[in-house]
Amino acid sequence: MRWRSIVLRYVYGLDIKDIHAVLGMSIRSITRWNQQFQRIGHVGTKTREKRSSRWSPDVIQFVKQYTTLHPCFYIEELQAELKFHFPVLQNTSTSTICRALRFDLHLTRKVLEKQARESSAHEVQMYRSRLEPFYSHPSQLVFVDETSKDGRDALRKYAWSRRNTPAVVSLPFARGQRVSILAAFDSTGFISWDYTAGTFDRNRFHQVMSEQVIPYLNPWPLPRSILILDNAKIHMYRELEAAVHARGALVFFLPPYCPQLKRWILKYPLAFRNDIRRTLEVALVKSTISTESPSQMGLNLCHHCGYENGYLDDDKFNF
Repeated sequence: MRWRSIVLRYVYGLDIKDIHAVLGMSIRSITRWNQQFQRIGHVGTKTREKRSSRWSPDVIQFVKQYTTLHPCFYIEELQAELKFHFPVLQNTSTSTICRALRFDLHLTRKVLEKQARESSAHEVQMYRSRLEPFYSHPSQLVFVDETSKDGRDALRKYAWSRRNTPAVVSLPFARGQRVSILAAFDSTGFISWDYTAGTFDRNRFHQVMSEQVIPYLNPWPLPRSILILDNAKIHMYRELEAAVHARGALVFFLPPYCPQLKRWILKYPLAFRNDIRRTLEVALVKSTISTESPSQMGLNLCHHCGYENGYLDDDKFNF
């Protein structure tokens, strides 16, 4: 914007008031930029000197090792470790530690992704070796899984009250009716879903798959031609595989304890009220809507799980 005002002033010969009308900038700013250009020949912003670390390199190295070994640390725990190992270190305040983590070590605090110790790298590689010869694009994949909710999931965890006054609301502690949802997800978002009271058994699961999911499958290698399920017992039976193969599609089962390969799983807080079907449909549709288009949101979720365009991401499948 600064250089635009200079070009309009010295190349096109516009008056400062005309530049103000064109760019919408204040006359004072335009005048100051012109004076700066006449004085030093440019209108670039001043480069700030890079602030050196408040800690010595050995302290930075210690903090780096500590955060690598203990990624779930509290600031108070790190502060205690610094005081113990570096008793003469003066600047161990919370603000100093936060600045060091953010600017010296480039660390940020984010939601923890839990990985089961029972997961087997060999099982993951076996799953990858089976899928890789048939995989070419995220649009081929259709993920299916279940989740369940009860009355407690509709309870709100925050409330408004006067300052210094606790927010107390009378709420039922009973679980209420439990509802299980089965949904199918592809690179465009949720494509089909259904629910049942209680939990899914094999008969109800097969009914929903036959009526709501399998009709969407296409012959391989077309889009929606690879069905991905976890290794739950109610998923693994011959009738389901035969129904999928009859559509010309393929079915693969995820390795045990590896939810990170399908992070899209229904983790959204669905509030079930009287009209459960209407609430379910609204929640599943809204869950993939963001500032991006729903199709781009679905692709981003697939990429986040390691299913890239034309290949499987090594970082997601090696752990």
